[in-house]
Amino acid sequence: MEGPMENALIALVAMIIFTIVVYVGSWLNGTTLTRTFTKWYFIVMLIATVIVTIVTLVLSSGE
Repeated sequence: MEGPMENALIALVAMIIFTIVVYVGSWLNGTTLTRTFTKWYFIVMLIATVIVTIVTLVLSSGE
């Protein structure tokens, strides 16, 4: 069985991949990505990634 740290690491990597795929997908579709959008997008996704990782760690440790 996986430990809570492994589950949190999987969640972290999944969120990082999701963030990059959505950004690259938007860029490839020809969406104009300004510096301001890029900055705020990655700040928001960083916060979301930290929250998902912490929630996964907490929920996994309760098993």
